[in-house]
Amino acid sequence: MLIVALAAVAGAALALVIGLLLGQTKRAREGSTTPQALSFAGAAILGFFALFLGFSIAGTWQQLNSARQHTYEESRALAEAYWNAGSLPAADRAAVRERLRNYTKVVIDDEWAAMQHDTGSQAAWLAIDQVRAAVDRAAVQTTAETSARTDVLRSLSDVNAKRNARLGDIRASVPVVAIGGLLVGAVFVLATPSVIGLTANTRNLMLMCFVGASVAFGVSMVAVMSGPFSGAVRIQPTAFQLALERYDQIDTDAGGSALPPF
Repeated sequence: MLIVALAAVAGAALALVIGLLLGQTKRAREGSTTPQALSFAGAAILGFFALFLGFSIAGTWQQLNSARQHTYEESRALAEAYWNAGSLPAADRAAVRERLRNYTKVVIDDEWAAMQHDTGSQAAWLAIDQVRAAVDRAAVQTTAETSARTDVLRSLSDVNAKRNARLGDIRASVPVVAIGGLLVGAVFVLATPSVIGLTANTRNLMLMCFVGASVAFGVSMVAVMSGPFSGAVRIQPTAFQLALERYDQIDTDAGGSALPPF
């Protein structure tokens, strides 16, 4: 929130400077601008800014929620694979579950830090490939074991699909056109009152400072929410920590009659 606070202060300072520079004109001193002109100009500029601000905040919020949803979907697929591995032969079951745990820990400890720099982790790719290899090597003999391997492979396919979606979310951002329109609108909102005749007196300058802080706050909110895994309001690996907890629940289940994962 420090970034947002600093942006608000900077916006207020910018509005003050603009008011002092542009509020000394003859029109500003005489107040010759008509109320109709003020209303039209103000509505047009505020509407322009509000359009781009609303679009930008809604876009970043949607990207954030979508990326968070993908992490939970991948976590559920991992728990499903761990559960289904319980019907594999004992040795293969232990190997597959150990590799699933390893992949989940690598995502939390290694890949999450890498995603803050807009990239995935090669160690995580290797870990998930090792899970698939362990399933492929499973020495199934009975129909139940064969069915279990099929189920695990299906769950791993879901894991890979959700992993790809999560990695695709790394570079999610608001379109450049929207950001450009937002910045242009912010400048217009701050400059228009003084240009059309707002006098640079103490009361008006205080009002302009408040407007500048509000505009900067809105723009900074878009900035801090951009980048689902690298912004100031970034997603945490909570979903994968929950998956590790679910693994422990499955392992400690004595009768194998626990409820389905998630």
